[in-house]
Order: sequence, then structure tokens, then C-alpha cells
Amino acid sequence: MRSFLTAIFLVASLSSASASAAKGGPYVDTKNRFEVAIAPGWDLSPIPGDVDGMKFMRKINGIPASLHVTVRKTKPGQTLKDSLDELEKPFKIDLGYNPGTDTPIVINDVAGMKRTLTVYASGDKSTVRAVELIVVHAFGYAHRLHFDTLEAKQKLFARDIDRMLTSYVPIVGKGVSGALGGQWINTGGGPDLTLDDDGAFSMGPLRGGWQADGGRLVLKIPAGAENYRYVLNNDTLTLSSPNLGDDLLFRRASTPRRTVPLSTAEKTPKPRDAALTKEELYGTWTVVDPADGDPLKLQLAATGSVAFGGLSGRWRYSTGRLTIQSTAGETMTYAASMTKGRLVLSSGDLDKELVLSRD
Repeated sequence: MRSFLTAIFLVASLSSASASAAKGGPYVDTKNRFEVAIAPGWDLSPIPGDVDGMKFMRKINGIPASLHVTVRKTKPGQTLKDSLDELEKPFKIDLGYNPGTDTPIVINDVAGMKRTLTVYASGDKSTVRAVELIVVHAFGYAHRLHFDTLEAKQKLFARDIDRMLTSYVPIVGKGVSGALGGQWINTGGGPDLTLDDDGAFSMGPLRGGWQADGGRLVLKIPAGAENYRYVLNNDTLTLSSPNLGDDLLFRRASTPRRTVPLSTAEKTPKPRDAALTKEELYGTWTVVDPADGDPLKLQLAATGSVAFGGLSGRWRYSTGRLTIQSTAGETMTYAASMTKGRLVLSSGDLDKELVLSRD
């Protein structure tokens, strides 16, 4: 009986949504993953077994066109290109596959990417299908839109597709990731944290992807990923991890911290080498141009021991952070990166960046 009632409810829901689509109106995904204003004349055309989204179809003068929307959870660090490559993969084995171009787009203030390609229709080279693959990342999910029709008739549907793309609203994940998105100021004086809605993050020299699941925050850079437990209390964000000496405490930036325009030099990012690995830190480093004129050396042994000036103790490194714990029990964490073969340390107890060259 329960299965029968569930089936009736599903049919009723799709019928109601289909009626809305046919006359042109907003369609809210049954799993509340996205909303889109369906152009008049388009109907719902569910694919059996498809649990990732919904397909819409329309015919003009007997020429069919389809828009298939799928939504999948992203992995930390997953790029728009990664999502497009996955979406494009089945087309590469089609007869007549001909790759087109990638074009940046913006949908409801969310950056995305569109990729075009063509394949033969039913294997017939005299009839070519035009395919547009569009991806946006929002709140930890990839929203993938696949438009398909005959190349010669593509213009018939261009206005409809533009209208639907303009109205597309990502919903899923907003309750968790949306609450974390924005700029966070490090109250301990370390690098600030920026969590973008498209899944990108920045913290000092670190750049990568992020994902949250309602208690766990993952920050990923090419060298690896760091997992944090987080607590969000109004405009205060606390991150904790076994790799941290102390919790990181942030407050939400209510207004932009900069009140004057960026100079041209500031707008140009400093060149950074590839993500720093722990093995690259092994050895002896000397501070470049020390303020007191005396050479200050940092020795990082593979065994985990450290000597830094008159300080000695243990060190560890994880995803851009160098942590030194002295024999006296004091712990300090620095942002660490490599620029043109030189080690750059910042934050912690430093007033400015410390640049070191390898001996």
C-alpha cells in the first residue's frame, strides 16, 4: 500500500510540474536541488533510473531539443574543467565527435563554464548534433546542464536556453555551505580565510577547494587535504584539528577590510611555485637580509627535530602550515610557501614575511 501511495504522489508531483513547465513557469526540483524558469512549450521528460536531476524537452516544427540537468556532489578541489571533462566523456566515443571551445559564463552571480561540441546524429555525418555542456559549482555541488539539438536548428531554441540559464538557481547545500561562505578574519593575527560559494578557498598563500558537511570542513590544495571540525556560532567560526596547536578563531567580515582601490602592483598576484611538500622543507635555511645583520638559520630535519636561532624542538608540516613546538612547550604556526626556490614564512609571531634561502 505504501509503495502504491508513493507512486501516486510521484505521478501527481510530476504532472503538476509538467503543467507548470508547459505554460512556462518556475520548476523546483522534487529533491529541492535547483529551481529554473521553464520556457513555454517545454515539457518534463524524466529518464527512468535518473536520480541526479531532470530532463526537459521541446519540439519546434518536428525538431526536438532537450535540456538535461544533473546535480552531483563535488570533491574538495574539483574544478569546473574536471566537471566538464566528466560530463563530456561519453560524447568522445560518439561518431563524428568534434570538440569546440570553453567559454566562461556567470549564472546568477555564480561563475561557470560552457563547453561546445558536435557529434553525428544517429551516426549519420550528414546530420550533426550541437551539444552545449554548462557547469556551475555552488555550495559543494556541481550543477551540470546539457543542451542538445540539431546543429542546423540550434538558433530556434537559443532564446529559450538563454532564458532558462538566466533563471537557474542552485539550492542544494545552501543551508550548510551557504552559511560558511564569505570572508573570515583571523582573530589571532594569522591569514584570513575566504570561502567562495563556488567551492574555492584562499588563506594566505594557499589556494584550493573546500567542502563542508555540517561539522567537518575540508580544505584541499594540490599537495593534499586538511580536515577540520568546525563550530559556527553566529558570526564566529572556530576550526580545530589534531594538526593545530590551538584552535583557529575567525569572525565574519561585515564590511570589506580595504577602503582604498588596489594598486596595479597589488592586483597582480605574486608568483608562487607549485604547492610546497614536507620533503622540500628538509635541510638548512638562512634568512635573507636579516634586520640585525646576523645570519639566522632554520634547520628542519627529516626526523622532525628543529633548530631556529636559539630555539630547538619539534616541527610538523601540513597543507601550507609549518608548526614549531619548542622544548619549552611553546607552539607557533606559520603559513609556509615557496617562491622562486625560497621559503616564505608569514603570520604566527611575525610582523612581516620572512624569506629564507636554502644553504
